[in-house]
Amino acid sequence: MEQLAWSDALRTGVDVIDRQHRGLVDMVNAVAIRLDAEKTLSADEVRLLVGYLKDYAEVHFGTEEALMALCGVSPDYAEHHHRNHERFLAHVGDMIDDLSENAVPDGRQLLAFLGDWLIRHIQGEDQGLARRLREASAAGHGEFHSEAQVGGGIGSTGLTRGFADVLALGSATLHASESDVLEMIAEGTSPTLVMALDASLLPVAVLHANAAAETLFGVPADELQARSAAQLFGEAQVQRLPVVMSEVLMHGAYEGEFDCVVQDGRAKPVPVRITHLVLQGRMVILTVFASQAGRARGGRRAAAVAEEHGTLAGRTVLSRHPLFQDLGREEMALLEKAARLVCLQKGQVLFQKGDEPEGAYIVISGQMSLSASNTRGAEKVLDILDPPQVFAEVEVLTRQPAAVHAHSLTSTVLLLIPADALRRVQASSLSFGTALLAHLGRRVHKLTGEIEALTLHTAMERIIDHLLEHASVNAHGVVEALLPAQKQVIASYLNISPPTLSRAFQTLTDNGLITISRRYVTIPDRERLLRFRDEGIVAQRV
Repeated sequence: MEQLAWSDALRTGVDVIDRQHRGLVDMVNAVAIRLDAEKTLSADEVRLLVGYLKDYAEVHFGTEEALMALCGVSPDYAEHHHRNHERFLAHVGDMIDDLSENAVPDGRQLLAFLGDWLIRHIQGEDQGLARRLREASAAGHGEFHSEAQVGGGIGSTGLTRGFADVLALGSATLHASESDVLEMIAEGTSPTLVMALDASLLPVAVLHANAAAETLFGVPADELQARSAAQLFGEAQVQRLPVVMSEVLMHGAYEGEFDCVVQDGRAKPVPVRITHLVLQGRMVILTVFASQAGRARGGRRAAAVAEEHGTLAGRTVLSRHPLFQDLGREEMALLEKAARLVCLQKGQVLFQKGDEPEGAYIVISGQMSLSASNTRGAEKVLDILDPPQVFAEVEVLTRQPAAVHAHSLTSTVLLLIPADALRRVQASSLSFGTALLAHLGRRVHKLTGEIEALTLHTAMERIIDHLLEHASVNAHGVVEALLPAQKQVIASYLNISPPTLSRAFQTLTDNGLITISRRYVTIPDRERLLRFRDEGIVAQRV
């Protein structure tokens, strides 16, 4: 691969973003030089590089999402940008999974992916983001440093160093850029808090507060840092924090109203936007309150959202979910106050068959598997759950023990709605009963289709149908399917062996029907793939 030249075509005009982009360009060039010299990367070098990419993605994407919050960029656009970030993070997560299984990704394939992604990301998505940031800044919604001369994050002399030294220098330069975000927060006119999170991903302490936040709360920054979340926001608001954080984790930001204990000691609703960023290797949240000038406008917007969703605050994971979106204000408040976050490590068991689930769970981030097993140790994956799917609701509402095992396929965050709260809503809300019937109807329809596929369709038919079920047209107009899990999990779900799945993918690849890059399956011609499926059915009948 030819080295990438930093040029005006790659410059966004947003200083901190350009500095981070330049660091990644230098890193890609360092990898290219290393491969030209040695033809391959060692396992240790790949591990170092993937570790850097994970750090880069978390810091850089957090920076962009923080800038969108500080400048008041449209929440819908911010959520779209957040989805692109999740896609890259998922790809890096797959690389980490490969390393944990003692398989080393090919260095040249990794380099090609980085080079392609970097150019598309900067020249496409981030140029558009920069325009929106400038427009928002010009409208008085926020400020950022721009048009600075960006030097190399690693620099040309750094490329002559040892590869491990280059990665270490790149990481140090990346984390040094965090101070740029803190400087923008300090200079901003909107009251802003940076808050640390506890093990349950709930805000517990103020790390940074700007002068506008001191004015809003009526105390200096050091006193704000000494206050608990309950002292800042009031007990009722703290009870809703798990639902608010669920919204931040799933959609990139929360926008609505937040109760703040301001100068007179009373809780006062203030329009707020909450997002996350990474500082010193840990996730924190950025809470941006409306400035005095923008409060009336923000209040009207929050009121409109409240009217639309039947809740005094903005959209949440619950008010978005089909099972809960028609609840009345009291029922919604009951569930939001009772809900709490559950964090699982990869492979952690949530409950076993025969257990009584604590409540219903909504997948916020990560992925869950529901499976059955027999006394001989054989296991069958029955469902693969992604955000925002819900599970265990049937067991809770029918008071039955779990019929399946539930465990996490990745690091996963769940929103638990305790059984007592869910049953109280079931007993009092007609709209919930109606939504529940529709929800269970969709569940039965899905199960019927799965039984039909397992009993009447060939392995190849099930595989092709599975690909098409997860396919969509990407930003470049190409039909692409994202495999929902690792191949052995998909094989179990489709009731075939992993070798059978691999052979089928190879057959489809050999026939030019798909191309595979890790979990991304490109389908050049959807109709041709369907004809191949139908021809197999005809051949089987003959």
